[in-house]
Amino acid sequence: MTGGKLLFYRPIAPLFAAIFLCLLGVGASLAVLPFYVLDELDGNRVEVGVVIAAIAVSAVIARPIAGRIGDRHGYRTVMLGGALVCAAAGAAYLVAGNVGVLVGVRVLHGIGEAAVYTAGAAWLVALAPADRRGRVVGLYGIHMWLGITLGALLGAVLLRTSGYPAVWLFAILTAAAGAALVAARPGPQQASPAGRAGLLPRSTVVPGVALSLAGFGYAALAAFVALHMAERGVENGIAAFNAFGFTYVGVRLFVGGLPDKLGAGRVAVGSALVEAVGLLLVAVAPNLLVAVLGGLVIGAGLSLLFPALALLVINRTDPAHQGAALGAFTSFWDIGLVAGAPLAGLVASVAGYPAVFQVMLLAALVSAALSAWTMLPRRSPRTNTPADLPPTSTPR
Repeated sequence: MTGGKLLFYRPIAPLFAAIFLCLLGVGASLAVLPFYVLDELDGNRVEVGVVIAAIAVSAVIARPIAGRIGDRHGYRTVMLGGALVCAAAGAAYLVAGNVGVLVGVRVLHGIGEAAVYTAGAAWLVALAPADRRGRVVGLYGIHMWLGITLGALLGAVLLRTSGYPAVWLFAILTAAAGAALVAARPGPQQASPAGRAGLLPRSTVVPGVALSLAGFGYAALAAFVALHMAERGVENGIAAFNAFGFTYVGVRLFVGGLPDKLGAGRVAVGSALVEAVGLLLVAVAPNLLVAVLGGLVIGAGLSLLFPALALLVINRTDPAHQGAALGAFTSFWDIGLVAGAPLAGLVASVAGYPAVFQVMLLAALVSAALSAWTMLPRRSPRTNTPADLPPTSTPR
């Protein structure tokens, strides 16, 4: 890493670390809660589903609200508050003695996670030069994804070695460490909002719907690729989903600046089309090799889709309302996952597993079409230049 890059990343590295630390606790709780509901609270499988889903539902609602509050009262304040709420949720797991209380704790955890992610993303956008915003948002997402993934692994290990209290203590300590990092940083300079931003800013609608439709493919891959391959007599079909993570992280790390260089709309269209190719490979896969290849291709497509569409939203939103816009936009991803899995199940029950991936392929193509529509000539409210084009003269 060159000295210039090191100087660029030094002030924003604590924000990456903070989202990673807070999401470690989210991942740890996700890994152990199904067992906690069934074994400790004598719950049933339906209650397991409700407990797991509660955090996603609350996050969908909380993200745009957190963004609006951040626009008005400061992203540092909201991110710090969210980290403290995550720590409080970790403590609340310790005393959750029935399923009803546990659902409330999960709602609280979702509010904290939504505040941390949304305020942190808006904070990074405020700090980053225009020609690096797509890359920075993509790297921020990697730290979130790694936090959940590694947290799930550590949560399972802690449960086996030390029991549930150790998992909840881990969630408290990691969130508290994230809060300490945020508290140590000065907040960014923010434009004063001239008016109120709605919960669903206009700039988020088309990119958000495109994101939701692309998210259907991820939901289908996670839920049904193993069953799809098992029906064809292929074991270990889940390897296709595991392969997804390699290209999802790798593409962002090595070519994460493409939305900044080539234009957000162009990259979003290409990413959705790449996802569609991956879904086609999974749909027709006669063996594990082709299915794994499909998972790799899907990961490559979705890797840059989120930062590209987020950059579209950023470029079309007044700086004073970018927290609200990013919060609303991110909620579309959650909506895609929440809606995509049941839709895939319905398709599978009616037409079989290959049809699941064929339908999601069509959704990816519609996502590409919506992204192409955003490239039609229009003017950015901030720069009076076409909103999709990469900047031509910004500091590096």
